[in-house]
Amino acid sequence: MNHYIKTAFVLFICLTPCFIGYAVAQVGAETPTADYIFETIEVPGVDFLEVAASNDFGDYAGNTRSADGEKTVGFTLIDGVFTTYDFPGSQNTYFYALGNSGQAAGHYKDSDGLYHGVILENGELRQYDFPGAAETNIYGLSDETGALSGNIVDAAGVSHAFSGELTITFPGAINTYGDFVNAAGAVVGSYVDADGMFHGFIRHPDGSFTTIDLPTMPNLEFLFVNTITDAGMIGFRAKAANDILRSYILLPNGTLYEVRLPGSAITVVRNVNQDGSIIGFYDLADGRRLGFVGRPNTQPNGAGFGNIFSMHLSKGLNMLSVPLKPTVEMTARSLAVKIGATTVITLDTANQAFLAWTPNAPDDGFPIEGAKGYIVNLPEARAIVYTGTAWTNQTETPVAPPAITPLIRGDRGVAQEAWAFVVSGHLAGGQHFNGYSVEVRNLRTNTVMTSQVRSNYFAAATADLRYRSVVEAGDRLELIVTDTNGNIVSEKFNFTVNADTLENAVMTVMLDGIGTPRRNHLLQNYPNPFNPETWIPYQLSEAGTVSVSIYDTGGKLVRTLSLGFQSAGFYKSPERAAYWDGRNALGEPVASGVYFYQLVTPSFQQTKRMLILK
Repeated sequence: MNHYIKTAFVLFICLTPCFIGYAVAQVGAETPTADYIFETIEVPGVDFLEVAASNDFGDYAGNTRSADGEKTVGFTLIDGVFTTYDFPGSQNTYFYALGNSGQAAGHYKDSDGLYHGVILENGELRQYDFPGAAETNIYGLSDETGALSGNIVDAAGVSHAFSGELTITFPGAINTYGDFVNAAGAVVGSYVDADGMFHGFIRHPDGSFTTIDLPTMPNLEFLFVNTITDAGMIGFRAKAANDILRSYILLPNGTLYEVRLPGSAITVVRNVNQDGSIIGFYDLADGRRLGFVGRPNTQPNGAGFGNIFSMHLSKGLNMLSVPLKPTVEMTARSLAVKIGATTVITLDTANQAFLAWTPNAPDDGFPIEGAKGYIVNLPEARAIVYTGTAWTNQTETPVAPPAITPLIRGDRGVAQEAWAFVVSGHLAGGQHFNGYSVEVRNLRTNTVMTSQVRSNYFAAATADLRYRSVVEAGDRLELIVTDTNGNIVSEKFNFTVNADTLENAVMTVMLDGIGTPRRNHLLQNYPNPFNPETWIPYQLSEAGTVSVSIYDTGGKLVRTLSLGFQSAGFYKSPERAAYWDGRNALGEPVASGVYFYQLVTPSFQQTKRMLILK
């Protein structure tokens, strides 16, 4: 296990972004140099570390040399752990994207010299080929949507940009190259015109294009646009004939800054983060290639870029309010992705019920609003940076959440309690259960939480806003499912809370057999004792003719309830259970005492006792 080492450099030339609207980049004779504090990213014993991507948690991905020095391989540097990846049978493997989940992406060169996309998930590499493409090069990965971006080569050998399922060709271009897409759907890349000249571009979500040019450098060998933030800050690199490769930061109003790390032969910016920091790599005169992260010495501001707000979140449960309105509307999913949360919980004030979202949800969940509190659970403590503008619906300025002891732990540090908790999962089967409800009862506290099912997914949440325990290790949770009419349509599922579920503040389960019992079963009547009427619930694992016979203690038949042909299912609610009005076959009220009731089907019989008290 190797850990990275950082060394710092400081530049002192002012950076003053002002985001008003996009304009074509203009380079003067003296392009100012951006004011960044640089830190070198190193791995002991590694002389070639081409850092190409980062996530919001200070993790990195990129490219390095194989152990024998014969090829390029991808790497990740996550929580200080350096790991290399080589696609089997490849000539080279490259990583250019890294998500908050630790997923990396890039491409590899096969034995025939063709490129294929490659995705790292859960430590395993898998190939990705864009549909119909002869070659695929991945350069971007969206945390918000999961969409890949980059460029492809068609059967005729022409290059096109892509983002998700969208293919992009700049009008009139010979070749179009894509790189990255931001949360708003703006794609950046480069194209080669009919004269063979390079230009950068932004493809806006409405389909229009803005060109990025360096008109005072007509002898460009190439110009590649690498990245765009949600606020519109762009990073690109270019090289003119008889000059070194140079990297630039471009603001939407056309203001341009060169990025140059002191003492480097070349500096390459590969990614610009939402807080204005940059990452990339640089070459030293002795041939070593090292990574860097650069943080603005003067924080950017302005009407379009907005403000920057930092907060520290503890490991475990936290209460937070999103301090700034992001450029793109934030949802439960995008908040969870940004901070690495295992769940996001909000209070539905209209119904006074908690709503939860977990990463296995089929949708993006509820919108994140200003001046509203959210409960989140983090597997590790993290410093989070928000950028944006002031909320228009906010009544007070949010502050960083107070330090909260998220879980009560035993002597060995094992989680014992939690003040917020979610039970989440799916209803198995090909049937759609939209509109069904899942009820979760804690058998120790007898408290109940419910969730409506959507796309066969549910997330039932509970919390105590005074941070008192709502669940403990060892608690048994009982789950039942009801249909849209309130009828019970499942067995009782039982699950036990353990330390792992408390650490995540989420228990994930799968509920099967909905609507079809695993066995025939006669249940206890209710109410019991009763006077004068009662309901007799049962369940059928197979269809058939059903009756309920009632006997007195001497074995004499008192009444037969002929229920006719019944489909397999649960007959537990008052609308579906067998009903007895406490009368015999002649319509006369029966006397107080003990009676027996027997469920009879073609393949099953079961008897239980009940009591009438008058």
